Amino acid sequence: MNILIADDEKYVRLELHSLLDELLPQANIEEVENGSQLKKRLDQGGLNMAFVDIKMPGQSGLQILREYDFKKDGTIIVILSGYSDFSFAQEAISLGVSEYMLKPVSKEELLTVITKLLTSVSFKSCENETESHLVYDAEKIIYKRYKEQIGVAQIAEELCVSPNYLSSQFKKYKKQTLTSYITDLRLNTAIEMLQLPGANVKHISESLGYQSSRHFARLFRDKLLCLAVCVPMGSRKKKAISL
Repeated sequence: MNILIADDEKYVRLELHSLLDELLPQANIEEVENGSQLKKRLDQGGLNMAFVDIKMPGQSGLQILREYDFKKDGTIIVILSGYSDFSFAQEAISLGVSEYMLKPVSKEELLTVITKLLTSVSFKSCENETESHLVYDAEKIIYKRYKEQIGVAQIAEELCVSPNYLSSQFKKYKKQTLTSYITDLRLNTAIEMLQLPGANVKHISESLGYQSSRHFARLFRDKLLCLAVCVPMGSRKKKAISL
């Protein structure tokens, strides 16, 4: 796998490079530090994935994405951005980039994004497997609408299959029930949101589709308990989260 990191901040490149080396030890990872170098490397082709900073000297990452047909090339683009760049990130998403990540990137978030992207690619490559396409389409709906009150029945109706069939195929390919998949996605998002200043559990629970903050809190505590039991002490987050 060929991966490119495009960012003008050296420490960002070094940190991301280190994390990618740890998560994808077989990958070939390259670095560029400005828009001109990014454009030149994209033109050469052969990239599977590129992490692109929105703002760089010369041509910005966003300018290049406006001009470059990365969809045709098949390169997966992940945008790197600061909080103040959110409006630019929204435009990048509208251009069709695969993911948007805030800097600094955490190992947990990077693992989630890589797993999601590689899973999607593997499903896309299975042109003749109807079941895998069904699961891939279900995933697309989940990532688009997981903050709404959505479950197996609504997704199955949208895909014109029975809830039982969708549930069985989803568990077959994902090794997890569809409901627990949605719950994990919501709770992983909640973990990130709770790190932000002024985070409010009630508002977060409502924004993630939970009508009851108590129900959300119970699910969240169960999630943290699972992490405490399953995750080695050295890799746990040091920052405590209070509910």
